Amino acid sequence: MNGNGIQIRFDGQVVDLPKDFKVDIERVSPYLTFEDILSPRTTIPALPATARNRQILGYPDLLQSDNVAFQYECQTYFNGQLINQGIGVITEVAEAGYSFGVVQALGQFFGDYQTELLTEIDLGTVAIPAPLTAVVQQGGRDACCFPAMVNPDFYGSNGGQVGYSWVMNDISGGVYTAEGPKIPMFFVPFVLHRIAQLTGTTIEGDFLTHPVLSKLFIVNTRALDGAASADVARHLPEMSVATFLLELRKMFCLKMDIDTVSKRLRLDFLKDMLARPTRLDWSRKAVKQYRKVPETARRLQLGSDLDSGDALSKDKPPQLDDYLTPELDTPTQIAQMKTRFSALLMDPDVGIPALRQQGITQLFNQGAGKFGARLCLWKGFEENYPVSASTLYGVSLYWKSPDGAPGTGLADVFWRPYIEMRKRQYYASRELVLTETDLAGLDFSEKIHINGVDYLLARVQVSLPIKAPAQCLLVRV
Repeated sequence: MNGNGIQIRFDGQVVDLPKDFKVDIERVSPYLTFEDILSPRTTIPALPATARNRQILGYPDLLQSDNVAFQYECQTYFNGQLINQGIGVITEVAEAGYSFGVVQALGQFFGDYQTELLTEIDLGTVAIPAPLTAVVQQGGRDACCFPAMVNPDFYGSNGGQVGYSWVMNDISGGVYTAEGPKIPMFFVPFVLHRIAQLTGTTIEGDFLTHPVLSKLFIVNTRALDGAASADVARHLPEMSVATFLLELRKMFCLKMDIDTVSKRLRLDFLKDMLARPTRLDWSRKAVKQYRKVPETARRLQLGSDLDSGDALSKDKPPQLDDYLTPELDTPTQIAQMKTRFSALLMDPDVGIPALRQQGITQLFNQGAGKFGARLCLWKGFEENYPVSASTLYGVSLYWKSPDGAPGTGLADVFWRPYIEMRKRQYYASRELVLTETDLAGLDFSEKIHINGVDYLLARVQVSLPIKAPAQCLLVRV
């Protein structure tokens, strides 16, 4: 059947389309919001229930059919150009045909594990060597480390009964001591690798290979208590897989690219995207009329949720302060963004991370404790001591740059280009005359130039076949 220049494929097979068929497509930028990953939407109305279509779709109209998921890999072509792809989901089954929506969202990327808490997922175990080493590998990857951290409150008032030195993962003469808690702290790249293995996905990108952030590990307070292996999930914070990724995104201003068809997720840096030169000039594609909308919140407040169980962070010392864009020349509101991840304070005397928090151990009925989501950086085994820090090689995990280390805070290192863009940001609602080639090559990471101003595309709405300009929302950069 004739699809009016449109071709729809489900699981690689071309389906029948009626005459004068129409598809509505909305493409949205996944880079301009941090609380979620917005996904493109395609509405496919009234796909006819021809014999071919019923076979390709697994006879979804039959009550006896075993096909109850009604999900398919879907590609939309127009005049031979791939315009959109994603997961096609049947929204209605009727005698005359089927209606579809096509999505490509983080919300379905990890399947059954999407909303499961990290603490409840089987992420496997890691064997702990004897004698204990500062870093434990598995499969050629750094899995976890055992950094020394000051914590006088780990055993509450009972530390003296077990010869506790007030240091978790204490070491003497290059050898870990028998006394005190030994706590494995898992590297973020290793946890992401385990998640990818379990869910059948690929997670890659510059975030995982960054010379500093590749040394990120997740802080916890659960002791091994002599166990010969560590259950990975028991040493992770209580958050879902999707939340884990989104909270990392909010801390390091990550650019996330999701392909639900190939099941690939890229974690790169938004600052690198914003630093690219403008290569597209769409001035001739722009219809003359437009509507300009101001950004009402051009200042940013960036911060972290602190672990309420850590006595050192309860009064929010200056090191853990939020970052706030300085006042601008014209009045504006403040957009707040917080991540559940936070950093540790450093002990001024010993020079290692410090906390004051009761730990989780079989001793003294301390098995029911909890810990928040905190990150730290592994420095290495220095002078026979396992050292970690909240600042490493010019990158700090504090929002504001620490005294004596200008330009190292999260806001300066990862967020600065976005902060500067936000200061001058406004929106323009405009029609653009886009061809099927333009739509096929649409890349929301590319800046476009229109009549002297550079923009990012925020949203594109168009109907196929193309008979009118696309309705676009632009963001000034």
